Amino acid sequence: MARNFGFFLAILGLFLGFASASNWNILNQKKGKYGLQITLKNYCESWRMNVELHNIREFEVVPEECVQYIGKYMTSTQYKVDSERTIDECTVYLYTSCDFKKDGKDAWIFDVDDTLLSTVPYYKKNDFG
Repeated sequence: MARNFGFFLAILGLFLGFASASNWNILNQKKGKYGLQITLKNYCESWRMNVELHNIREFEVVPEECVQYIGKYMTSTQYKVDSERTIDECTVYLYTSCDFKKDGKDAWIFDVDDTLLSTVPYYKKNDFG
């Protein structure tokens, strides 16, 4: 009898763990680890920044709570300004770090990936999620 009761408690614990994990939502979190007030905008901005910095890797989809935020950002003027600034910084780096002979034979070779191809059409097609 005690063995059956122990088995029942183990199954119940697993069920409650899965149920509570499936109901987790950033909007239910009031304060961060260090007492900071977390809003959806803060959370999504932090998520986006950490993806760009490669602190968050191999994610498959944008968190559901952030889909609208990410879509708004990627179609905003700020995204275009951020992209232009990145291009400017890369250009400065290349011109100050590379010794160009200016004989018409200098070449840049790029690995074609997110660095050169915009992911905006992909995200638009998938509703930014």
